[in-house]
Amino acid sequence: MKKVKSTASLPAWSALALALPCLFSHSVRAEETEVIVISASAQPESWLNSAASVELSPLPAQGIIIDSAQIFGAISGVQADSRANFAQDTRVSIRGFGSRSAFGIRGLHLQQDGIPLSTPDGQGQLSSVLLDSVAQVEVLKGPLAALYGNASGGVISLYSRAPVQNAVTASVAGSEQHRQYQLQADWVSGDHSLSTAVKQFRTDGYRPHSAAEKQQAQLLYKTLLANSVNLSARLDYARDPSLQDPLGITLSAWQQNPQQTDSAAEQFDTEKNSRHRQLSLSLSAYDDPDRWQLGSWLGDRQVNQRLAFTGSALSSAGGEVVLQRQFKGINGSYRLLHGDTYSIRAGGSLVQSDDERLGFVNDFGQRGDLRRDQTDSADNTDAFVRFNWQPAALWQVQGGWRYSELKLSIADRFILPQNPDDSGVKQFYNDAFALGLSYRIAPGFSWFVSAGTGFESPTLAEIAYQTDDTGVNLALNASTNQQWESGFKWLSDGLSASLSYFNVDSKNELLVDSNTGGRTSYRNAAKTERHGAELQLNWQTNAYLRQQLTASYLSAKFADAGLDGKRLPGIADSQLHWQLAVQPWQDSTEFALHSQYRSKVYIDDTNSNSAPSALTFSLSARHSQQWQQLNLAYWLVLDNISDKDYVGSVIVNQSNGRAIEPAPGRQLSAGISVGYNW
Repeated sequence: MKKVKSTASLPAWSALALALPCLFSHSVRAEETEVIVISASAQPESWLNSAASVELSPLPAQGIIIDSAQIFGAISGVQADSRANFAQDTRVSIRGFGSRSAFGIRGLHLQQDGIPLSTPDGQGQLSSVLLDSVAQVEVLKGPLAALYGNASGGVISLYSRAPVQNAVTASVAGSEQHRQYQLQADWVSGDHSLSTAVKQFRTDGYRPHSAAEKQQAQLLYKTLLANSVNLSARLDYARDPSLQDPLGITLSAWQQNPQQTDSAAEQFDTEKNSRHRQLSLSLSAYDDPDRWQLGSWLGDRQVNQRLAFTGSALSSAGGEVVLQRQFKGINGSYRLLHGDTYSIRAGGSLVQSDDERLGFVNDFGQRGDLRRDQTDSADNTDAFVRFNWQPAALWQVQGGWRYSELKLSIADRFILPQNPDDSGVKQFYNDAFALGLSYRIAPGFSWFVSAGTGFESPTLAEIAYQTDDTGVNLALNASTNQQWESGFKWLSDGLSASLSYFNVDSKNELLVDSNTGGRTSYRNAAKTERHGAELQLNWQTNAYLRQQLTASYLSAKFADAGLDGKRLPGIADSQLHWQLAVQPWQDSTEFALHSQYRSKVYIDDTNSNSAPSALTFSLSARHSQQWQQLNLAYWLVLDNISDKDYVGSVIVNQSNGRAIEPAPGRQLSAGISVGYNW
């Protein structure tokens, strides 16, 4: 049987090019080619043999990629809330993990090219990633994700596009609100390659007071050192000079006028600006990249954000936040034992971040007096062991153990009689276990089952406040979960499919206790219960017609005495995505119809109200031409064809009532790119 080469030792574009025929080509037989995934076992393995729910997705071939929610629409079990607000990062959850996040991504492990994007305490965001330079997304769900350590309810792995020839490409795109410009240059010479990309994006916003400007750049260099070591160096830069925040609105206000902005946005001039810089280095053995791997990274992030209140009380943290973060880390793994039917690898990581955090009075858009001055630190030390074992030709066993130590510390320097010392230290010691079994029923058909335990500590942001504003909340404990899943995978001529069922029981899960005026406090819930099913189908009827269907059902409820039977807020219990793509002239032209359904979403723990369900449609068309060394590509996208009013995201447990973040209406966008290669 012919197998695809390891994606760890191939450029990301090559891994994608090799994987896509397995998913879509009508001429490839399942017994001849296999899809290769990495995240479940931390090393390349057959998708059919993996004892986990792992899904691959290329980035959209057309459209203005300005929201990370755009890259998850076709992956079952992932809920990506498009907030239509560039001052607030996209909220992403997997099987309910991460749904409570007030901002950014929480409860999930994020990484790009094997380098973590998450901080030691489990916070993260994708807004700093130049998504146009990402070739493929791999999502790991279920018990084996817990082996990535703290706050790993799921794993999102991004793989950067790597150059294959010398080329220069310029792109322009726009819509009624947006304008985007991008320049990309690739250089390849022997064992050396260099890819650079810069992007400028501006928008007037969908609602009043929602204009934004973003600037991004990425440089990726790959080479071979001393004919024995692969080196990859990536430099990321993101600057957001101005991101206006239109805030959420109440449900009644949304029903009256979905595109309005709350008056507090103008009153307090709510906005955000940020800068993110990161250098990442990866090393691996040239002859066998899986034998050992080493990665390191360092960077800084600056954020200045004005919130929708003054924060003038001396006990307040202020209504304007100024944050300067320094972060660094190192991780690595080494294959201890390796044979024809088994392998054992061990590794670890050291990660640190330090936040210098200031808070000022928001004097209605002007910076006022100091209200907060402290240093927040997070230090994480991990060690792990992973194994793969094939006891018989049709059986595959994999699993592992991970131990984590996390220290969160706050050093308060703003100490007054009305604002006592809020310094404190909280330490967490947790471990995770997971075990999975896969059986190849037929050449293109397999069954799998896995079980494990995981944990999720509070973040620095989550311990920052108590409900009564008396200081840091050191009473919070890490939540623990026990989960299992089982399913089937099928890969045949023109068809790939997976069906899985899962169950998650959590104790001490962190839930929003109070959310008002930009201050969110949390509490530990006694217990929550989640179970559901996911379906993923990709099939190609012939050389011209391709379809994709993903569906997921999630029942997520409290099992706490006070909220027993209530559904977890921020989570849709059912989602459906269907896409029909037609290529009448092979690969040069494609027309596609997309549909997306999401059920209602409750806005608070008591289920007092909910954002209604929504079904939306969009159309896209793309065409490419080539004249010798010149390439021309252009596309057209019509989103929300029916101009439906629907809710893109909810802000969970928002005590001031502004829980609704409206989605955009109908929008037509177009783009063109011109490239020259040699």
